[in-house]
Amino acid sequence: MPTSQHYFSKPDAVEQVKNRLFKQLAYYCCALHTFLIFFFWYCDVYFLALINIGSVTLWMLGIYYLHQQKSHISLRLFCVEVTLHSILVCATLGMTYGFQYYLWTIASLILLDYRLKLKLASALALGLVIAFAALFELFDNVQNTFIFSELAPYIHFINVLICGLPSIYTIGHIREITFSHRYQLATLAAKDPLTNLFNRRYAKELINNAQEDCLATSRQMCVIMADIDHFKSVNDKFGHDAGDEVLVEVALRLSRFALNSDIAVRWGGEEFLLVLINCDLEQAQTRAESIRRDIATQGFYGDTLNVTMSFGIAQWHPALPFSVAVQLADDALYASKAKGRNCTTTTTAGHTSQLS
Repeated sequence: MPTSQHYFSKPDAVEQVKNRLFKQLAYYCCALHTFLIFFFWYCDVYFLALINIGSVTLWMLGIYYLHQQKSHISLRLFCVEVTLHSILVCATLGMTYGFQYYLWTIASLILLDYRLKLKLASALALGLVIAFAALFELFDNVQNTFIFSELAPYIHFINVLICGLPSIYTIGHIREITFSHRYQLATLAAKDPLTNLFNRRYAKELINNAQEDCLATSRQMCVIMADIDHFKSVNDKFGHDAGDEVLVEVALRLSRFALNSDIAVRWGGEEFLLVLINCDLEQAQTRAESIRRDIATQGFYGDTLNVTMSFGIAQWHPALPFSVAVQLADDALYASKAKGRNCTTTTTAGHTSQLS
């Protein structure tokens, strides 16, 4: 259910699309009922002409509420109008002309009222379906002198199209925006919003999956911890906008060196984690050094500052928890910092080595 989190909050993407589609549907139905006023008046069915004047009034009121961003009120007005209109037309002309099918359309649209609990919305939709069935029992043998009675099969066909197409159009568009919104939410849950690398929470799930795969296939896995050197001074001297730009650019360069199977993570602040799949310690050293040299030779923030990074590398052994490999890589990173930064330190159990 959409909720307003702040006074200035706007409806979410799905609600905005739903509101726009309901406006289109409302104008479509207003035009249709306006035509029916003149049509029934011409056919001397004055009662139904007056009913359609009321229908136009309700649809116009619904449009007003749509412009007020109150689509739930509009939808309920539309449901009332369609239900009453279908029943009254069927009571007057019988079932031959197909006006009862509008109940099916509104039964599906009532489920889009997110302000209603699902059980209540489902019960209302079921009630409309039951009303549809009841109309055949109540008005199947209505006698009338409608002047276009010989055209009943064609009017029936037109009504089926008129009530079916808006429903398909509306629900189809809402389906597409819902899928798109769902993808955006999944991306937000998995990615760091600034750098577009995986966030720490989601990365842990990927790493667990990678561990299982490496165990099953006997493939090696290496962990690289990387940290931007003197990042606080970048923020202090150039401002946080410059710091954000550096983070984004560094993340982009890390992504360029990552393979499809690798896992690149913003681990926290200016610290990054790379998990290299099917990679031994020597290969990891080579790749880390390529990243370090690439970053050290590039200008950042409009070439006004230079940035370097320190790296720590460890290899994961199946006999050890993955957290141990991360800790070893973190220890190696701090060793790089202690040795003057802008260098790479690798570690195995009881042994470290440095590249610069």
